[in-house]
Amino acid sequence: MKKLSLIYISVLVIALISSCTEEYYLYNDEARLQFGPDISRIYRPSAKMEDTTKNSTFYYYPESRQTDTVYFDLYAIGGVADQDRAFKLIQEPVPGADNAEAGVHYKRFDDPSLSSYYTIKAGEVHCKVPVIMLRDISLKSKTVTLKLQVAQNENFKIGEASNIWRKVYFTDRLIKPDLWDTRLGLGVYSNVKHKFIIDATGQRWDNEFCNLVSANFAELGYWKGVVKIALLEYNANNPSNPLRDENGDLVVIP
Repeated sequence: MKKLSLIYISVLVIALISSCTEEYYLYNDEARLQFGPDISRIYRPSAKMEDTTKNSTFYYYPESRQTDTVYFDLYAIGGVADQDRAFKLIQEPVPGADNAEAGVHYKRFDDPSLSSYYTIKAGEVHCKVPVIMLRDISLKSKTVTLKLQVAQNENFKIGEASNIWRKVYFTDRLIKPDLWDTRLGLGVYSNVKHKFIIDATGQRWDNEFCNLVSANFAELGYWKGVVKIALLEYNANNPSNPLRDENGDLVVIP
């Protein structure tokens, strides 16, 4: 019985490794391209669809800051080459969304200044793809969506259909941090709550800060305590007008 269990476990491990490897290196017939998780997590099945979407805002920056950049991990399937290989990205409009405009909200993917970045270098199969966002005045009143997608060119065909796209939401207003729902434990998101937390703690509570604080349970607990006390004090000082969000709901910190 023990021997059968060991055989079963061995088969399962091999299957898992094969499934992970298959996503990125199985295609040997020709070069293909697709997105994936950070290279340190590429063989973790649970990380397969990480970083498919990112949120970003200019809200915390001075007006002199007119550009910002987010990065996605891109992988060449089919092995390395002995020369640099340029790849192609295109925008895929999202139905019903405020789609970002090339040259207005983001630097065009075919901009000559980006050519050296939109390249898989000789001897490599991975790169960090920069998406450069532009601080257009329209972002003061709306959040735009940019869905980027791998396109076929002379060097690459496209890879797995579920991995050939990524999406960025960006604005010049407060925006929900990426980890809000999964790691922060701050309850239902609202702009009013977010702004109150920033004012109560003196911290930015942007993606960078939230990534750091979510990794330290004690620190996160401390800041939540600060916010809870501030909310109690606010409501005690305004008994007929407790803090409500933009939807009219009472602001609650779990």
